[in-house]
Amino acid sequence: MRWERGATTPTCYTDGRMDLLFDSLLAGVGLGAGLSVMSGLRAFLPLGLVGLLARYEVLGAFDLEGTTFRVLENPWVIGVLLILAVVEIIGDKIPVLDSALDLVAWPLRAAAGAIVFGAAIAPESPALLAIGMIGGGAIALTTNAVKSMIRPGAAGAGGAGGRSLGPFVSFFEDVTTIIGGVVVLLLPVSGLLFVAFLIFLVYRVRKIKRRKYKGLRILKE
Repeated sequence: MRWERGATTPTCYTDGRMDLLFDSLLAGVGLGAGLSVMSGLRAFLPLGLVGLLARYEVLGAFDLEGTTFRVLENPWVIGVLLILAVVEIIGDKIPVLDSALDLVAWPLRAAAGAIVFGAAIAPESPALLAIGMIGGGAIALTTNAVKSMIRPGAAGAGGAGGRSLGPFVSFFEDVTTIIGGVVVLLLPVSGLLFVAFLIFLVYRVRKIKRRKYKGLRILKE
């Protein structure tokens, strides 16, 4: 903010770089992508967060007025989403239920990724909205797939008769979802970094699996 010569009140000039970081299509894509990554870990928590922020106009991150995503602002919808988020978080800590929960939850996580990405770029054109929702679903599915590949190793890390590390990994996922969501909301373009890290994880997991398969093949020969 600065004073314009001859003016009696200060005139606010918007920095183009700030617009790019917080109020642009790039920022919307980053916000949607980052929240889609979090949706791949927890289906309902990011959705509930979007609803709360949109309803109370916190940070101005979501403008759902006049869009189909406005239903997320409904208090009943927010309440149900938050209850389901608690159920998902608790159920994921129970070794008997976590695998079954993953089987049931992966389509919900894909849908959640599509919805949060759509909500982030809701004011854009229908074509961009469709592309964004498809991308959001794909990002959430990829995150869920990486999570599912990493979790079995953690579950067996306790050794014979030892405690499974699954609940601890699940707690780490909770923390990642919450902190990651806050970071993305405060700096939307950082969501692109989360996607880049996800791509790196996919590369590392695939490389480790190929190495393991190669070792097994040598043993068979």
